[in-house]
Amino acid sequence: MDSKTISLSEDVYSLLKNMRREGESFNEVILRLLQESKKKDIMKLKGSWKGSDEETEKILDLIYKNRDKATIPR
Repeated sequence: MDSKTISLSEDVYSLLKNMRREGESFNEVILRLLQESKKKDIMKLKGSWKGSDEETEKILDLIYKNRDKATIPR
């Protein structure tokens, strides 16, 4: 298998090192993290809101009011 050399800051290296599982190479850590990030699906959050209907209405009202004020720079 071909390989490439990349540079990492000490902070990033430490984070990767801490995320490494026993017996896992850095290559495997990075691959696992990339694959996990692809699996995130917004539909998994369905039903997780624990707020009341009143809170939901307040939030939606704020969203709709601010959406109308928003402008997109061209």
